[in-house]
Amino acid sequence: MKFRTLKPMIYGGISYEVDTEVDIQEKSVIKSCLERGLIAEINGKTEKSEESIETENTEETDKKDTKNKKK
Repeated sequence: MKFRTLKPMIYGGISYEVDTEVDIQEKSVIKSCLERGLIAEINGKTEKSEESIETENTEETDKKDTKNKKK
């Protein structure tokens, strides 16, 4: 399967820079890399933009702050 790198990584003895296409066949490697945010599917199914990640983190922080202020 073809993926786009989100962070620099080494796979199969080859170094890949950010936004480089990498072909990964092993399902366990794909799962691990997706969980660690190293790759995203080129077709966009599992791709998550950095903006949405930042927004989610901000929302989570805001919720925690609100809970702490209520106490």
